[in-house]
Amino acid sequence: MITVEDPEVDNSSYEFDHRSVDVGSLKTLDTNRQSRYSERCYNSVENTDNTDKYRVEIHWVSPKQSDKKQRVRLRAMVAENSEVWYVGENLTIELGKDTTKPLDSPPFPPVDSCNLCSEARYEVIFKGHWSRMSHPRNYPIKPDNNGYSHLVGASHSYKYILWQEGDKASPGLKKLAEQRDISVIEREIINAMSVHNGTRTLIRGKRRDHPYMFEPSHSLFRVDRIHHLFSLVIAMKPSPDWFLGVTRFELCTELGWLESHELPLYPWDAGTMDGISYESATSSTQPVDTVDRVAVGSFDKESPFYQMNLNDLKPFGHLQVRRLDVYPLVGDDCVEGINEHEGSQEQEAGSENVEEVIEEPLIQAIKQDPSLQEDNCALSEWSEWSKCAPDTGYCGMGTQLRSRYRNDRKVYFETYQDQEDFQDGYKSQANMAANCRQKQDGALIESQNCFVDCL
Repeated sequence: MITVEDPEVDNSSYEFDHRSVDVGSLKTLDTNRQSRYSERCYNSVENTDNTDKYRVEIHWVSPKQSDKKQRVRLRAMVAENSEVWYVGENLTIELGKDTTKPLDSPPFPPVDSCNLCSEARYEVIFKGHWSRMSHPRNYPIKPDNNGYSHLVGASHSYKYILWQEGDKASPGLKKLAEQRDISVIEREIINAMSVHNGTRTLIRGKRRDHPYMFEPSHSLFRVDRIHHLFSLVIAMKPSPDWFLGVTRFELCTELGWLESHELPLYPWDAGTMDGISYESATSSTQPVDTVDRVAVGSFDKESPFYQMNLNDLKPFGHLQVRRLDVYPLVGDDCVEGINEHEGSQEQEAGSENVEEVIEEPLIQAIKQDPSLQEDNCALSEWSEWSKCAPDTGYCGMGTQLRSRYRNDRKVYFETYQDQEDFQDGYKSQANMAANCRQKQDGALIESQNCFVDCL
């Protein structure tokens, strides 16, 4: 017999109800029917008959939720006959919860406030690694249909959450994960743009389909003292509702803006569709589940992750984030001063990367100064409409965007190519800024429907 239990049962009274503590469960995988679930003892597996046995395989499934300090004990009893049996330390294992961070965790935890007296510009690069060679089990039969959605996300404040483990998927994430359609999640990000909270920059990179799945997808974004985190997602095709991504990645550190970091990406389950494998039949999850890891370690042989540990699973992609520029805040009241580690600039954005990003619809980052209280805050003319981006596929209905800015330059966009140009542009508008009132004379970003010919 094998039993899983709470070690505290030894220190409790006779009335201790060990079923009140979630210790996980035992699962028997015997194909020869040598073991069965015990009807006499809770959370136990026992032999089916008294024939000689040399090996019995039992799997323990950990509890879904548990305290970091919780411990679980697995205890076995082996009987030779009705009079000779064995128990003790050699047949007992006690397990503690693994508190190490998952491999795809950001390097720093989110902080609710950032005291850096500067802003920074970053490049994020996604490289996919999903292939028959790296993930052979139940790989899609028709690889020509494989692909990644657009890379989409935002730089945002501490309180904003694009997606998070344990939360239900938003309508935008649901549509992205199920259909690779970014239109709804983009609108959610744009609607949340705010000076004092919410999002600042829409992050968007190219979609990659077979045979170009291994080509990188780039995007630029900006962060500041309020919007110092970023989150993003990339949907996988085919899959029930799986996606790759990172959430609440903190860029503000005690030593300044994070210089660079690379982390592996593993699939997440949006919790909206049921499906075992990439191409398995799907149905809506009822009731809707929360965002969670895909079922790594599944007991279903149809799963690509059958009896697999996350640490043994090869990444489905890598995400690299690197700092390009740091912009000190001129004229702002910064208590902490400018950190000496923030002064360096890295002019590593090559022309090829710039072209890669410009082809995508451009959503500009907004920074406003609430101290402007005078009248006559003029708005610039609207920019040209961005290239029409299909909502799904390569053609059909899509969306175009255009933007404008306030001429005081206290509202500015990603138009400066280097530090010197930024400083000159900022200082030359200092007098105008003193007489400019921050007013909501219409939107700074507009969108319209468009159509891409399918010729």
